[in-house]
Amino acid sequence: MAIVPPPIPTFAEDTNQLSQEYGSFLHRVTVDDSDANRLYIKTKENVTLTVEFSSKGWKVCKVEPDDAPLQVKALENEIYEMPEGFLMAASDEFKRLWHESLVMKLSNLTRFGSDDGEEENKALHTCI
Repeated sequence: MAIVPPPIPTFAEDTNQLSQEYGSFLHRVTVDDSDANRLYIKTKENVTLTVEFSSKGWKVCKVEPDDAPLQVKALENEIYEMPEGFLMAASDEFKRLWHESLVMKLSNLTRFGSDDGEEENKALHTCI
């Protein structure tokens, strides 16, 4: 039996997910009206990234303003598999909020797992 890889999300699906998941971590996400594969992302630090999506991944085409920090300007022409990679490199605030969100999600999972364990222990003690 042949193994079928999972479907690759379309740019529109990725962009929609990016806006839904990380909209509050960024200042603004805008799709280019003339090029459906181009996106403008403005960080909380007021740096605008022009990003293109292709089969190779997410390419940071331009970083504005010209006086953006050197480590952010260095992202130009770099290609990333996932948007989180360039967003964390471009924005300290995005990185902070992303990590904060991850800790919260993990905390909720741990709490959920603990609640299940308590119910299982109660059921076990009831049976004994």
